[in-house]
Amino acid sequence: MNRPSLWFQIVNYAFFILLSIVTLYPFWYTLVGSLVPFEEFADQALLLLPRYVTFQAYEQIFETSTIPNAYGITAFSTIVGTALNLLFTSIGAYVLSRRNLPGKMIFFTAILFTMLFSGGLIPIYLTLHSYGLINNVWVYILPSLINTFYLIIMKTSFHSIPDSLEEAAEIDGCSHFGILFRIFLPLSLPVLATLGLFYAVDRWNELFTALFFITDTDKYTLQAVLYNMLTSVDTTTQNVITTDRENMATEQVKLATIIVAIVPILLVYPFLQRFFIKGVLIGSVKG
Repeated sequence: MNRPSLWFQIVNYAFFILLSIVTLYPFWYTLVGSLVPFEEFADQALLLLPRYVTFQAYEQIFETSTIPNAYGITAFSTIVGTALNLLFTSIGAYVLSRRNLPGKMIFFTAILFTMLFSGGLIPIYLTLHSYGLINNVWVYILPSLINTFYLIIMKTSFHSIPDSLEEAAEIDGCSHFGILFRIFLPLSLPVLATLGLFYAVDRWNELFTALFFITDTDKYTLQAVLYNMLTSVDTTTQNVITTDRENMATEQVKLATIIVAIVPILLVYPFLQRFFIKGVLIGSVKG
């Protein structure tokens, strides 16, 4: 390797190492800040390694019912919602991938229209109210059963499956649901895992639905509770944070809540990572 290339490699590695440190430090600060005692948290502006570890902030979070209740609602919305998302997205993609579907372009254009234009907040609220979904936990799931962009990705993936497999299944007397669940979905596991991850992240990070359509704070998602904690000026109005314990900073409780909110979705990603790139390419490239 000549000298200019060597210096380029050194500068390149140094730049990306520095960029990684700058990117990861806020997460590290949040984790360490939630674990150290109050005195260490108050005295050190730069938290690198904790001298002492305490779980008082996490204990205080789960002493009240607000965080566990929000955790349960978010988990319900993520698990049930993601499963229904994949089911209805798969059915919709299978229908749109039929080459002999009458009026196929009309249906596809109507679906694509929803991706570009929205009815607005007030019509959506009135529609949800007419179905009894206001202040109902199913409002987190039913109005967003299908994401148009993900539907298009799965439809493109289904197009890549050879027609001969479908024809062989039809000769054997397989119905459309049989073809979908016995042939298309088993052959589309990478794109299913990828879209499942996308849907799960969207569900887990759900915020505005709770703020707009939920009035009962007991039905708030974890992100909505965290949002209220981080934006509230008067901590006396927060039923999440108590002041019974000494040496417990409100900021540390907030940091612990952030960790509790992001760790589950981070733990899911490594198990689906091997499907991620392959799934995206299957749904976006055809050749």
